[in-house]
Amino acid sequence: SLNHLLCLEPGASETVSPRWSPGALAFVTSARGTGELGSWPGADGLEGIQAGFRICRNLAAAAHLPSPTSFVPWLSTTLVDAVDRLTTDGPFRRPDGGVVAIDIAELAGPSFTRNSLHQQEDGLYIHDSFDRVWTGTFPDGTGDGHRCDDWTDGSTGHGRSGAANVGRVEQWTNINAYFCEDEQRLYCFSNVITLFWDGFES
Repeated sequence: SLNHLLCLEPGASETVSPRWSPGALAFVTSARGTGELGSWPGADGLEGIQAGFRICRNLAAAAHLPSPTSFVPWLSTTLVDAVDRLTTDGPFRRPDGGVVAIDIAELAGPSFTRNSLHQQEDGLYIHDSFDRVWTGTFPDGTGDGHRCDDWTDGSTGHGRSGAANVGRVEQWTNINAYFCEDEQRLYCFSNVITLFWDGFES
């Protein structure tokens, strides 16, 4: 497998808080659930992809992220590929300001040189390399046939999944297909460029 190295400079250093630059926020959900999105807390009685929208937006609102109603799930369905849910061209940033991708072409392209998307909406980071994320989506942003009956089935079949903290390699959205009864996370992307944000509710 192709992996990254982590290089550290020895010695003491100052604590530096990165400054926010304009970008569209993206996060991996703190919530988990099966491929039946309507069964998740925060789905508010909705089903399928509409439940995915509501889950992303409820979590963004609870975390006081800017423009919570702008968030969409990185999920493909029979009718819409995940990449086509994005109506802004980035850059896409985690809540800590780290760039996940400069634009859609990079997000769904062959080059994976940016940060991994392993930060939750509440600012915490995923540390378990076995955490999986429902996507139904190949690295180019298009869908495949493994999508838990358009995210309405949590008992049979398979769903395409990614791994949030394996670095920005193609496995972020396509590591394997898993049983729909497994409990996994979602990726959520905002379609609004936030120009100024200090990490607090505005």
